[in-house]
Amino acid sequence: MNAHANLQAYRFRPVMLLVAAGLLLIAGALAAAYQYHSARVERRHQLVTQANILAASVTAAIAFDDRAAAQEYVNALMLDPRLDAAAVYNEAHRQVAGFQRAASEPIADSLAADGRAPHQRQLVEVPARQGATTVGRVYLRAADTPLMVQLTRYSGVALLTIMAVLMLAVLAVAQGVLTRANDALHRRATELADANERLNIEMAQRARTEEALRQSQKMEAIGQLSGGIAHDFNNLLMIIKSSLTLLQQKLLQGDPSADGTPASPPRERGSDDGREAREQRIRHYLDVAQDGIDRAASLTQRLLSFARQQPLSPRSLRLDVLVRDIRPLLEHSVGSGVEIDYRLDSHRPVLCDANQMENTILNLVVNARDGMPDGGRIVIGVDDLRIDADHPMEGLPDGDYVHLRVVDNGMGMSEEVRRKAFEPFFTTKPVGKGTGLGLSTIFGFIVQSRGLASIDSEPGRGTTIHIILPHVPGEATPEVA
Repeated sequence: MNAHANLQAYRFRPVMLLVAAGLLLIAGALAAAYQYHSARVERRHQLVTQANILAASVTAAIAFDDRAAAQEYVNALMLDPRLDAAAVYNEAHRQVAGFQRAASEPIADSLAADGRAPHQRQLVEVPARQGATTVGRVYLRAADTPLMVQLTRYSGVALLTIMAVLMLAVLAVAQGVLTRANDALHRRATELADANERLNIEMAQRARTEEALRQSQKMEAIGQLSGGIAHDFNNLLMIIKSSLTLLQQKLLQGDPSADGTPASPPRERGSDDGREAREQRIRHYLDVAQDGIDRAASLTQRLLSFARQQPLSPRSLRLDVLVRDIRPLLEHSVGSGVEIDYRLDSHRPVLCDANQMENTILNLVVNARDGMPDGGRIVIGVDDLRIDADHPMEGLPDGDYVHLRVVDNGMGMSEEVRRKAFEPFFTTKPVGKGTGLGLSTIFGFIVQSRGLASIDSEPGRGTTIHIILPHVPGEATPEVA
């Protein structure tokens, strides 16, 4: 990403290329003009030097009017192709010697009436002196530079300028191709990154879905198994309980027959004290049997609740009123070492079984107490909750809900324990201290009531149990609440 940004910042822009090309053209033109000016100055300097040499050579010939000697000096200059014409004049402004190329006009045609040469860049005038006396004048005119020579002279600068402009053009094209390729690569990298992120999200969602499916299948299988066992077990318990009840009635009436048939004539009995002791033993045995049956029936109800097949009597009630009604029971259950803070801010009714909800709240409070062996503080909160597009919650449709939470500041749970807390027969308590059906029973009851139960916990930071139930229209009646 940084490399792409740097390339974007430093790549050539079309305006920059145009400016650079214009500057190169201006520089080339200035170089050509400088070269042209330097060549003119150098050529005039050479022309003046040749004129001075010729003037020094023909001074004697002019003084003695030796035209042949003067012409020989002038003819020697004809070998220089850069000279177009030459002329030697005496002091009387009469030509002593001279020459001009073919198709060139004589120098005399360019001179003024007084013999002065006009200001021309190709014509120079030099006086011929003998001592301090001027005996004549020498005129030299340079030939025009051929076009090919001029082109050859300035072709180097032009070629360099053109090459520089072409290099800029090639660089611009290459830069454009590189920029497009880099942009395409960047887009491709961004698309791959987005696709990889989507794939990771989909893989995570798929893993969560598979885990939830396995958990649901496991819970469903265990629920079906426990439901079938609980139904059969409950039927057997009802038979046993009915038989024991009848037996107890018969024994208390002095009739040992359990089927209602007439009793045989009584045998001789002992004292009243012996009969009373026997009856106490019989009551004790029956009470023990009755207590075992009650425990088995309670276990059966837990299995049915876990299997979500227990018979419920849902009614409209307000959880805040329900908590207030069982407040003495809750405080008695946790003891003096634990403080309970009530935060009951909800006024919406829900539809659930009041007895099962009381057992649920009591069970959660007792679990919170067990998680604080050194004492602590429990918060029981009930408030209203709105679930919609702005505040979604997985597993629940949009609508109005009531949120019950039980918070403690105890030992908390590890992540592994938190994930397994709602599983049946899972417990962290010692053997004989718990069946592992408490939270699973609560979970089954809440799901059966069309609600949601969840746990938030970290080691050393306490535990929060969330129960969310759908709001039902209308107010709960005082009798139910």
